[in-house]
Amino acid sequence: MTTAASSQARSYDCAHCGLPVAAPPSVSDAPPRDSPGSVPVFCCHACRMAFLIIGNQEQGEHAANLLRLGLGALLAMNVMMISLLLYAGSVEVHTVPLFRLILLALAAPALAILIPPLLSGALRELAERRMSLDLLIALGSLSAFSLSAVNALRGTGEVYFDTATMLPVLVTVGKLIEASAKRRATDLLHALEALMPKTALLVTPAGNEEVAPDSLRPGNLVRVRPGERIAVDGRILEGTSCIEEAAFSGEFLPRLCAPGDDVVAGTVNGTGPLLVLAVRTGPRLLLHGIAEMVQQAWRNPSRSQLIADRAASMFLSLVLFLASGTLLCWSLYGDTGQALLSALSVLVVACPCTMGIATPLATSLAIARAARAGIVVRGGSAMEGIAGTDTLFFDKTGTVTSGFLALQKIELLDPHLTEEELLGRLAALESASEHPLGRAVMEKANQAGVQLGRAERVEVLPGSGISGVVTWKGVATEVRAGSSGFLEGEGATESPDGHGSAVHVAWDGRLRGRLSFGDTIRPEAPRCIASLRKQGLECVLLSGDRLAAAEAVAGEIGIGRVEAPRTPAQKLESVTRAMASGRRVAMVGDGVNDAPALAAAQTGVALGGGMELARQAGNVVILSGRLSQLPWLITLSQRTACIIRGNFAWSIAYNSVALAAAAAGLLHPLLAALAMAASSLTVLGNSLRIARFPDDPLSGS
Repeated sequence: MTTAASSQARSYDCAHCGLPVAAPPSVSDAPPRDSPGSVPVFCCHACRMAFLIIGNQEQGEHAANLLRLGLGALLAMNVMMISLLLYAGSVEVHTVPLFRLILLALAAPALAILIPPLLSGALRELAERRMSLDLLIALGSLSAFSLSAVNALRGTGEVYFDTATMLPVLVTVGKLIEASAKRRATDLLHALEALMPKTALLVTPAGNEEVAPDSLRPGNLVRVRPGERIAVDGRILEGTSCIEEAAFSGEFLPRLCAPGDDVVAGTVNGTGPLLVLAVRTGPRLLLHGIAEMVQQAWRNPSRSQLIADRAASMFLSLVLFLASGTLLCWSLYGDTGQALLSALSVLVVACPCTMGIATPLATSLAIARAARAGIVVRGGSAMEGIAGTDTLFFDKTGTVTSGFLALQKIELLDPHLTEEELLGRLAALESASEHPLGRAVMEKANQAGVQLGRAERVEVLPGSGISGVVTWKGVATEVRAGSSGFLEGEGATESPDGHGSAVHVAWDGRLRGRLSFGDTIRPEAPRCIASLRKQGLECVLLSGDRLAAAEAVAGEIGIGRVEAPRTPAQKLESVTRAMASGRRVAMVGDGVNDAPALAAAQTGVALGGGMELARQAGNVVILSGRLSQLPWLITLSQRTACIIRGNFAWSIAYNSVALAAAAAGLLHPLLAALAMAASSLTVLGNSLRIARFPDDPLSGS
């Protein structure tokens, strides 16, 4: 829950479904919901009623409220049964007045039980100079009851006790179903909370101690046993194991982790015991950060949602005007009974809630569905904007490439030399260095199972090279490795292709080999680009690297347009220029140099493995760092937009036909109530399809 400087910007969580809601003026200065003496705030009438009936267990009123609903429904059903007898003519004529009085006696307590929640909601909205569905239902039900009561006491005229009592019953049941459906949008947050273990094994000088995860602090040592959930964001100090991260990042396969690797709270340890150094604990855990980002996203409504809210408010005024006009027209026509019945039908059949929930429920479910796959979308506006993207700018290093140098090519310049000896001598020499190229050589030697020599008297010349005496298989010689300038005396020259980084190796005064290094392409990058191009989107590689290197990468992954080299300011200029030309731009990056472009683009997509500044600048964060999830997210956004359009189309069509039929006297109030409930449930069912959106087929998430 976030508190802004002004009360107007202050937002609360709905007391029932948990979705964010801007606090109305009457409670805008109230304390947060979880503080003593707080005022419950609700996002809609459905959640308010559900909270009163089934969601107030901590105050001991659950049974009483449920009993009220059951008793009110029982009385309303009896009213309906007796009314059906009267409609069918199964009652003696001289006993009809008595049965009408019985209906009055049953309907009065039924309304006394069922109407107060509706009436209080209507009065609350009116006090805040707003109108809602509560007002229409309360007006319709009380109007039907008042007319029926007067006619029953007079002994003449029609009675509509069945409509007066069944209307609030149908609305209440329908709203309970609606509130339960909306609550599914917050299931993600409850699922995230469930990922945290109940206890953690803290390592102390006195031994291991079971403690609550909230009591852990950065710097603590935590022992993680096989099969346990990790309680901290930290770094492995001891042990090797496979970590199951599917619930966090959407990655189906476990990740092999060893000392030095980072782990995240909420993930599951495999078969190996681990000793983890806590880096982040408590509220600073990335798991809690994800939940907070999702809540912040729900508090950021989209443009279409704001339009829908205004349209629903205007629609209520239109319905009241139409009901008054219907009453007047039928009265002038001379049929007072039909006038009252038709006006009542207009009030009952109107369904502004379909407009009100058409966008927020769909976007909330879409944001939750994306988060379930390890993607945080910061707000309805961001989710809505993704669907319209037509141009994507990609950073190169760390985005479409892994960001790590790897040994790509070994050239043997001595015909009598084997690759094993070259790697064995060079890896032994590089074992004394922390240079990235040296680590790449060591990794290649380990993968190839090469026997390493023994290095002595190693000297490192930063920026140039390294030298030392290496003994390999009993033969000692001085080995020198480095740039072409460092080994110019041995005849070293630049690599013929001019790409990447090269290390020249020499001993005994002769050049023995040349090793070429380069950034590796992400395995999923070509599939991602191919999928995006299949969707008709333009992809551009926007890199700070040399043009030749950027073009080589672009050709490998299938991007046809390259802009390089580009400084952060020039990247920003490229993005803003494309937007100024009318393009809907998404920027995908992971580094500090990408942050300005990420912030400027309509959609900034930051990869979860990138720098913190990039994650803050982007309004979409792919926590797993997998590019393959980008086409999936665009498809999800497009499906959400389609569902929202369908909701609006249904709402407009339904209300147009239903209101016209009600005003023309073709729709009984009781049927109008059923139609209204069915309309709301149709929109709900259509929106809930988003929760069943399939997983990413490219990654198996």
